[in-house]
Amino acid sequence: MPEEQLLQYFSGTDYEWLFIGSFWDRLQTSAVSQHAKKWSPGLKTHPWVSSLMTIVNTTIHLMEQDLPDDIMFCIYIYYDAHVPLMCAVEDAQEEHIKASFHKYQPKTQNVLQEGNLPDIINYQLQCSFWNENKPKMKPIVHLMCKALPQRCQIRNLREIIANYCQTDDLVHHFMRSALLCSLLGMYKHCKTRLNWKSRKQVLRRFVYLKPNRMQMQEWLFAMYQHLLFYIIKEFLTFSMGMIPALYDELCRTYKWHTFERTVHAAMDNVRASIQTNVLRSNVIAEWLGNVESTLMQVNKQQLGNLFRPQRQTFTQTVIQICNRIDETQMQVNPHIAFPMEYIHLLRKMVQRVPRGKVRIDWLKYFNVKETTIDALQNMYEHYQQNTYRSDLRKLVQNSSRNDFECIRELFAAFQQNHHDIRVFMLPKHFYDAQCVALRRRYGLKPEDELEPHVGEVFVCLSCNTFKGFIIKKTSKCNNLFANGHHKIIVDDETLKCYCGRRCEKTDTKKRKRIAVEAFLEGVELEEHRKRRAKKDWKTHRKTMQNELCAKTECVKFNMLGCLFQFYENLYLFCPSCGNPTVFHSSQYDENGFTCGQCLKEGTLYTNICCFMCNTFRGKDSWTTITSIDQDKKVKSLPICNGCYKPWLRQYEMPIPMEVLEQQRKKSAQRKNPKA
Repeated sequence: MPEEQLLQYFSGTDYEWLFIGSFWDRLQTSAVSQHAKKWSPGLKTHPWVSSLMTIVNTTIHLMEQDLPDDIMFCIYIYYDAHVPLMCAVEDAQEEHIKASFHKYQPKTQNVLQEGNLPDIINYQLQCSFWNENKPKMKPIVHLMCKALPQRCQIRNLREIIANYCQTDDLVHHFMRSALLCSLLGMYKHCKTRLNWKSRKQVLRRFVYLKPNRMQMQEWLFAMYQHLLFYIIKEFLTFSMGMIPALYDELCRTYKWHTFERTVHAAMDNVRASIQTNVLRSNVIAEWLGNVESTLMQVNKQQLGNLFRPQRQTFTQTVIQICNRIDETQMQVNPHIAFPMEYIHLLRKMVQRVPRGKVRIDWLKYFNVKETTIDALQNMYEHYQQNTYRSDLRKLVQNSSRNDFECIRELFAAFQQNHHDIRVFMLPKHFYDAQCVALRRRYGLKPEDELEPHVGEVFVCLSCNTFKGFIIKKTSKCNNLFANGHHKIIVDDETLKCYCGRRCEKTDTKKRKRIAVEAFLEGVELEEHRKRRAKKDWKTHRKTMQNELCAKTECVKFNMLGCLFQFYENLYLFCPSCGNPTVFHSSQYDENGFTCGQCLKEGTLYTNICCFMCNTFRGKDSWTTITSIDQDKKVKSLPICNGCYKPWLRQYEMPIPMEVLEQQRKKSAQRKNPKA
């Protein structure tokens, strides 16, 4: 609370009484003010009003002193808490004074400042910071995206804010609160705040005489585009620091510190201008005079610091362009001039550098032209401001085959090692649960140590496939009892493992039928030849990929206790059954995180057997039925496909346990008549 911080700071001084006890205590203990009476209402003969004058004038005196920033911020909060009561006293008659004091009792916890703004921090993670893909998003997220330091964001902003404030309550509440917070300077980073007189006027119009939704729409939200633009920007400079990981990434990717300094300086100038205008006029339109033109000029000066959001990173763009050129030229073998030893060397080099920038300067070690390296360096450094796609395509196309392949493999190595393949350590309770599950899966006793091979998985870096038998919650066919590795070739002599994946040669893509007359007239003949040539190229390319996979040794590592990111998926061992699974939030339930299959019926699949025939669960699909016993207790029972007869399907649930027991005995007698 501000009073506690102020009391601690002013303890032992002449101002200590101002922050001791409650507001009612201060009304009784306040002495005659020794400071200038800058605020003096009409009914100052009333004892409560006289005490309020002392409190307010002493606070105004403190506001004019040179104090630490955090103390000044608390004093402004303390003053703002008294403003509604000050306005009520100015407007009230003597018989209504006490009612006004009770109605507008000062409470610092209700003062509008950065800590009382609407909590929309979680929505910030949904903003499109890094690319221009803009899926359907919530109105408040769309507004925050508009205020990011990216190009072409202010277009139609006035209409967007006006529409959202009419239709969305959260947007209206946020814009109303952020507007007043910025005008008063109630962020801790503000160097300029309105003085006591201007603050009273602004708070009178927007808090004491609180305008309704339509009035706010008419006065502010339907105009003042640049002011609203910078109000949202100032909120972002305050709130982004609350998500440290996101803030660090923004500072690395954008010129975020420059953005913060620019916004803060612009809004400080706006507050200085508004303070002057408020003292001259009582009209809101005149308060905000010249603000739009000032902010428009500031916005134009910042064009050099704005970023153009990209659909892809520079690394992904280079790889995509190179692959597209090979496809256009129908290049079957992607590795002609650049040896495979160099590719493996590049991967090992990339593994030794920390995650960050691409080391384009390494190209000189593989005899790439200096002009090509310099051009790539320049494009890489300024890619956030300009895409350079056409220039990059020309540069790569005009390079020699050795330079072309070297550029592609360098960026592919950085993309693969620093972005597509990563390992994250899991918490200890996940690791312990995985150890228990893997011991059960491999038939080990609880006291046995885990062998080195327990938890090992393979991946192929040629076709980018994970070689474990993956269990997915949504898959129709599961591999709960599968062990080993998927599509692996083992060398009998060296016992090395190679990828055994085979690409399908058939083209399943449906194409539009072409009339025979079109071929006879020659209209579609050329198009058909091109299509046929591309299909043949794809077949040869798949054959080449199969050969590359067969020659590529799979990478082996132990995934126990790890969350393994491999391209688009996150892999880990299921803590319940020990099978490899894909990490997804939908797989959290009352049992914690599971693969979604092993505890589908509420019991571990290795312990489930059919109630009728006592068959343990294998690859069969199961049905759960509900039964009721003599004590009226309802229980779920698993039934295998073989025992799930038509009479069970047609029986009204829950089924009496006596009926099920009779059918169970009949089933046992049919299997063993001599029993």
